[in-house]
Amino acid sequence: MYARYKSHQDATLSYMEDTLHRFDTFKDVFFLGLAGKKAKAKANALRTELVKKRKVDEEINDGTWTPSKKRREMNAWRDNISHEIDIFKELYANFNFQKIHLMSHWA
Repeated sequence: MYARYKSHQDATLSYMEDTLHRFDTFKDVFFLGLAGKKAKAKANALRTELVKKRKVDEEINDGTWTPSKKRREMNAWRDNISHEIDIFKELYANFNFQKIHLMSHWA
């Protein structure tokens, strides 16, 4: 918005820099959706591996778990798998967009 001004003063330039800094501070919320194809493929492979471990754990303890215990364990596994996948995507996501970097030069 500030870049569209026809002329600038020191105040408007500092507003531009402040706005970009605030965006840079909070851009992490977009990371989960920005995982590339390779990161998503690796995340799917990780999910498959974790599901296999869950199935082994379920088979080992199948005779000893009550239905409520089994339900709690499966919910815990599901939450753990989702959490691990989110962390993995955060690690491999990037925010390397040329248009975003270009804004740092406007002021």
